[in-house]
Amino acid sequence: MKHLIALSGILLLSTHSLAAASSGNEGPEGYRLELSATLWRLNSNGGINADGSPINFLTDLGVSQRQRIYDGRLTWKFKRKLRFVIEGTPISIHGLSTTNHTVTYFGQQYSFNETLKSAAEISYIYAGLHRDFYNGRFGRFGTSIGAAYLGLSGNIDAQQSGIDKRGHTPFGLPFGGIDFRLYPIPNRRWIALEGALRGLPAGAYGHWVEATGGVGTFVGPVGFQLGYREILIDFHETGRNPNGLDVRFSGPMATVFWNW
Repeated sequence: MKHLIALSGILLLSTHSLAAASSGNEGPEGYRLELSATLWRLNSNGGINADGSPINFLTDLGVSQRQRIYDGRLTWKFKRKLRFVIEGTPISIHGLSTTNHTVTYFGQQYSFNETLKSAAEISYIYAGLHRDFYNGRFGRFGTSIGAAYLGLSGNIDAQQSGIDKRGHTPFGLPFGGIDFRLYPIPNRRWIALEGALRGLPAGAYGHWVEATGGVGTFVGPVGFQLGYREILIDFHETGRNPNGLDVRFSGPMATVFWNW
């Protein structure tokens, strides 16, 4: 009986040691699922051309700055160096301004001294496969390939004349990029440096470039990060008077993580 108890103890200690070694081999990125929620204080500038004259977000529409935008992301790590990532960012901007010149939006003219109330929405959903070149004691570094659905919609409401014009354009884009999360102290998640760059060059039709970066810390399965995010969108038709969008979204962000 004593030998059986001793053997059971040895087996238990061996199993625990193997599990610990296996966990150590995974490094600080040893989770299987990660869920994150982000608050992004969005600043917007740029313009849009929709069947008319160029309209500036700030001077023509008076778009509000530091608007609150919420982002969610789910990461499934199904192999040590392979992750599937899906995230969504519903971007919504609003403005109120009195124009001092004539602007045209989807064929409708808005004249001098017209107060314009505007809104724009971008339903941004991304899904991609991320592969790490390095995954070890100092974190991870790798590449990504994926696609995004973009539902662009907007409306302008003229307060004096009562004219309300709306437009909607859904489309999809393939994306490629790089991303990392590095820990200066190996196998310790006290300090985490994270960054990502992805986008699409579309030649004469423009580009989409998105960059994020931040510094954070983890306590057990929970992490917190402060960072910055910027999206540069320049998409337009080719031709004499092309419709299109040329806008910059940027601002600080705060993120909370949960690992399992």
